[in-house]
Amino acid sequence: MIAHTIVEWLTQQPAPPSPSPSPLPNPVPVEPPGAKAILGLLNNVKWAAGIALMAAFFIGLTVWAGGRWVDHHRAGKVGLVMMLCAIGGAILYGIGYSLIDGFSKG
Repeated sequence: MIAHTIVEWLTQQPAPPSPSPSPLPNPVPVEPPGAKAILGLLNNVKWAAGIALMAAFFIGLTVWAGGRWVDHHRAGKVGLVMMLCAIGGAILYGIGYSLIDGFSKG
């Protein structure tokens, strides 16, 4: 009796699928309001970051040279660290766009 019930259950045909609704249209991307202002702000921030990196490098160079000139070893080390941080920041600044773009595409 159980075997007969299981066979009937396994041989049943599935119900026909319900008619699918029409597919949703793919909307065209539209620029949101204020996008130009936001992009302008981001461009200004990027420009300021580049200027800050260059300023940090040259200030570090000045501190390093001044520290070596007056034989103040700590100032020389601080200037060297400033220059290395500016170079590291410049490398990240240079590869940042491609790195973020690569991660966002998956």
